[in-house]
Amino acid sequence: MQYQRLSSRCPSFLTSDCFSILDAKKNIARQCSITQYSVSIVDMEDGIIYGDDRSLSGLKLPLLVMIGNENRQFPSYLNTEEPDMLTLDDSEDEPRLKMSCGHALSADSLFGFMKSELMTKTVDAIRCPTAGCGSEWRMQEIIRKADMTEDEQIFFEFRISLNAVNKEDSSTSSCPSCGNFCQRQAETNAQVVCVFCSKSEGKEFNFCWDCKSLWYPNHRCDNAELEAFQRILNEAPLKTLDYSHIEGVPSKRMCPSCRSLIEHDSMCKEMTCIKCKFKFCFSCLKPCLNGSLQCSGYRMKCSVAPVQNVQS
Repeated sequence: MQYQRLSSRCPSFLTSDCFSILDAKKNIARQCSITQYSVSIVDMEDGIIYGDDRSLSGLKLPLLVMIGNENRQFPSYLNTEEPDMLTLDDSEDEPRLKMSCGHALSADSLFGFMKSELMTKTVDAIRCPTAGCGSEWRMQEIIRKADMTEDEQIFFEFRISLNAVNKEDSSTSSCPSCGNFCQRQAETNAQVVCVFCSKSEGKEFNFCWDCKSLWYPNHRCDNAELEAFQRILNEAPLKTLDYSHIEGVPSKRMCPSCRSLIEHDSMCKEMTCIKCKFKFCFSCLKPCLNGSLQCSGYRMKCSVAPVQNVQS
């Protein structure tokens, strides 16, 4: 019976008769000189990790195998003495690191939490579980800080994309080359890495979130979709923001953060993007600081920024 690691192009063979997932995991573990607990057999169509008691009968071959990391480590400069936010462990035996939001946990806790969130819930983003925080942890940060193997990266990148599709969410985009869904690294970064094409081509494959063309240095989009977006901005009627007494404001703007299209309906000049929750002034386009407008109070006048350029 054949099996193949997600990160490999070459199949291997089980060396003895196997009837269950557990049998196959033990066989693969012996061949790779690792423990069976580091071996998972997965389905890359439905994003499933098979249970140990599942029969091998009827499964597609080769079996797809994800090898995990038995000894997760991270750079020493990330080390912190703060307790693990999940286990509350503050001993020196379990090194802990800080996430981008400032809260701490061990690499094992981080991986376990990420896995649980993606496999038991239809979430397309991993967020800090600390009460009152909820900051999003991007997959690229989790992959690096949880010291994930290439197999793990491939599977869980696929799983988060699958969750996004099931939620009909817009935070992922299909790769123009392979069609798999990919998550952008930041709302303000249009450069997207496809881990699936990167694996198959042996080098990093990037495409543009906005125009779906291959990414190149000093990339600029040039396609009909962006031209249509620009026409919407150019042709948006001017309006008066009654609460703020500002005339001649374009009624449609592009979010300065995620570049989504936003139309002003009513009320004042302070705007919150529905997609990325970015707050800014709809008139001058300056971002809010600590939840407050920089330009003036919401009933006060400020300058009117010109129509935005989608290419900038």
